[in-house]
Amino acid sequence: MPETSKMTWYVSYIASGNMLGERAHRGTKTFASEDEAKQFARIRTKAGDQTLIAGTINPVSPKRVVPSASISAWLEEPKG
Repeated sequence: MPETSKMTWYVSYIASGNMLGERAHRGTKTFASEDEAKQFARIRTKAGDQTLIAGTINPVSPKRVVPSASISAWLEEPKG
């Protein structure tokens, strides 16, 4: 089994359309680290996107999913 040296994260966001989620097209961006994912999520949050979802991509373990309702708390977590 290959060893995973870095956690790989994704952030799903509103790519176009209504920021509230109605008739919106979603996009997903991947990142090499949680910090990079948080930077992107902060930008999207400031732009008004309240429907962000973040998490780790397999085979990263432990698996983590951050739903929209928990994004602000996730962004406030201290580094590492």
